[in-house]
Amino acid sequence: MHRKEKEGSPAAVSWTEGQERAREAIERWRAAPGPACLLHGPPGAGKTALCTRLVAEAGERTGGCVAAVQVGRASRFVFEQEILASLLEQLGEDVLHPPRDVLKLRSELRNRLANGQDEDEPEVLLVLDGLDECVDWPRDPRGSTIRELGPRVRCLVSISGGEGEAHAWRERLGWEDADALLVEVAPPSPAAAESRGIPRWAAAGGDGGPEALAVEVERELRLLDGGEVALELLSLLARALSPLDAEDVAELLEIDDVAARGLLHVYLPSLDRILCWDGPARAVRFQHEALRVAWAQRSAGRDEAIEARYRGAIARCTAEPSRRRPAYFRRHASAHLALGGAPVASMLAFAEPGWVAPASAEALADALLDLRRLRDRVGEEVERCGSMPPSLAAALVRCAAAQGAAATLGDAEPWATPDADLVTPWLDANAARALSLLALSAEVSPSARAALLERAFEIADRTGAGWSSPSALIAVAEAADGERRIGVARAALEAARRSEEGDAAWGLVAAAGLLPEEEAQEAAAEAITRAGGAPPALVPGPRVSEASAVALERASRSLPAPQRIRVLARLLSALPAEARARAVQEIERLWAPWCFESREEAEAVTPYLSEPLLERALEEVPVWPVHALGARLASVGREDEARALVLRWAGSSAGYRADALLRLGEALPPGRRPVEEVRALFEELAPEERCNLMKEHSSASVALLGQEAALRFAEDCVEPSGTYVRTCALARLAGALPEPMRAEAARRAVLAFEAGGHDADALGDLCGAAPWMSPADAARLLSASLLDASGIPSLAGVFQGWASVAQLAGLFRRAGGEEAVLAAAEEVALAGRWLHRVG
Repeated sequence: MHRKEKEGSPAAVSWTEGQERAREAIERWRAAPGPACLLHGPPGAGKTALCTRLVAEAGERTGGCVAAVQVGRASRFVFEQEILASLLEQLGEDVLHPPRDVLKLRSELRNRLANGQDEDEPEVLLVLDGLDECVDWPRDPRGSTIRELGPRVRCLVSISGGEGEAHAWRERLGWEDADALLVEVAPPSPAAAESRGIPRWAAAGGDGGPEALAVEVERELRLLDGGEVALELLSLLARALSPLDAEDVAELLEIDDVAARGLLHVYLPSLDRILCWDGPARAVRFQHEALRVAWAQRSAGRDEAIEARYRGAIARCTAEPSRRRPAYFRRHASAHLALGGAPVASMLAFAEPGWVAPASAEALADALLDLRRLRDRVGEEVERCGSMPPSLAAALVRCAAAQGAAATLGDAEPWATPDADLVTPWLDANAARALSLLALSAEVSPSARAALLERAFEIADRTGAGWSSPSALIAVAEAADGERRIGVARAALEAARRSEEGDAAWGLVAAAGLLPEEEAQEAAAEAITRAGGAPPALVPGPRVSEASAVALERASRSLPAPQRIRVLARLLSALPAEARARAVQEIERLWAPWCFESREEAEAVTPYLSEPLLERALEEVPVWPVHALGARLASVGREDEARALVLRWAGSSAGYRADALLRLGEALPPGRRPVEEVRALFEELAPEERCNLMKEHSSASVALLGQEAALRFAEDCVEPSGTYVRTCALARLAGALPEPMRAEAARRAVLAFEAGGHDADALGDLCGAAPWMSPADAARLLSASLLDASGIPSLAGVFQGWASVAQLAGLFRRAGGEEAVLAAAEEVALAGRWLHRVG
């Protein structure tokens, strides 16, 4: 068991009557199919001895895997992150390469326990002794990492308390009544306690318990000269999160180390009934958690003074980066502040480069824990405020930047590899910072926008030549004008030439649209050569500028007809009207059966088909998208043919027919839409199928089903498997419903997201509903998502990509107005310090 070793061994234990009954119950549980056991009893009843014996016996059996942690201040496993990391290490995982945030540890352990435990795999036994001594174990059962246990996983948890506390902990852990056996350990009788050397306070009805001992010790100390100092020392120890050594005591009392050692030497002999020395560093602690709790309660009147001692020591340790910090405060400073509900501003020191120092993997893991506590405090304040004031917006981005920098450093491991490459990720971070400023600039007034754009341009001017991403430079160039636009576009051109990625040809095409005509034609021709004339590489998606389309149309005239017609199809929507007309005529001349190789190309051409070509396309329906052909038929007055076409090719499935009719219905005038057919089909579908259709066709769903019905169908999808699609459908409906109903759809989307466990895949759709959210909902969503929902954290990922500042820019605006956006932008600019102070 991961704990400080105690004297004796399991084999030498002489069980009390209460322990013996509990041991027999545990043996029956081990032989039965139930996955969980919750051991409970009063302090000192012998739960730890039972857990130790269970671990020893399980370890002697072949073919099993045991992971055990004794939780508590004495064992130095008092935080969830430490407990999870220890369990994963014992299960064979490397949790320091790279160091993980607690969210990642939860995910990894949850997956390890819930999945992949086949019958032929060894059984896993988890033992968490004294879990109630963990100071930050999640209270919400949905956050419990051991909530779901696979068929080959057993878990025993012990806590101090009676049956009521045991039931409360069972619920907190997320265990069902039928899955968790509750086992009580009764306290020993006074005679049994005396014969076994068990403290009298731990015996049944013995001497008033730990509280009586605390009263007795306090009375004795008050009779001593200087006893107040000893009382203060006990109160400091009662609030310590691990044993304190002389250096820690010196920092708290603001005396030197020699004086602190002298103080301990004088007073500890008179406190040997409740304190003990711990480890080679001669750290001091309470002998039992029950004694610590009793003294903390006894000295409650000293809380303010004692907390002031801790706050003062923490302030000194965090305010002076060059100052040597006692190990206790380096490890526990953020915990004291977080547990005490300290102001967010007082915890921002943990997001400074000087604190997040990459000295070792262990130090970085500690820094990630500090940052998680800061992040949680920000979340608590957001919940309290019901919005995102500028100070919290700034704190959130600053903390996320520090978390991203720590993740990037963890991947590079500069402490182990002095020549680790940090240049590339720092350059990527600069590119991401510029893009996030562009996104934020779209959320502020024109007067403020210019300043944010200028900051983005300055980053590009200073570092853009080294960016690896042509698309980032193209985005900056599109936001610029004049000579700066051309200069950045040329840098994008060079980046595309250097790139070995598959989108390099597209980078050349996009850059061409930002360059003078002669250079544009050269870039487009180079793109064709680079892509080998392959249309998907030249125009991979619908987003192409008019200038790029014109340059590529001209440069592709030398391509063979099969490639030329496909390139034209991909460019049609972006070409100016006159050039588009000529391109359509050329497509008619080059037309050959099955000339388009993808539905996307065929769909792009369909709106421009002449009557003769429309007839030919109808002969190639397996390639041509039916809904697009139906829309084209309807646009030329052939509505009945359009309806018959989509129903014929949609097959017999109600889902396929509903999908086809929704697509067609959107193209028809209100009086001609297949309203009754779609409503009848929706009644046949399962709730998740309906929701998925509304996600894909939100506007059509509102038009054909009606406003109230669309909202009701989305809400009907309540199965856990449908949480994602329900969230997305509601979010998209927010943009399709009439204005008075949009706020309600957005509210329900956020509730679905939160109830479903914050499925990160739904975040993109939720951002689209930001304009109709309440400030409180937007603030909560923002606080819970920034970087945490990214999946692969990095400094660049804080600013650009999934769950980044750029993606969430609209949420900043909705949660805190323009002031919050500007505060976030200020932190984006400030984050440049990571790139030269740590890198």
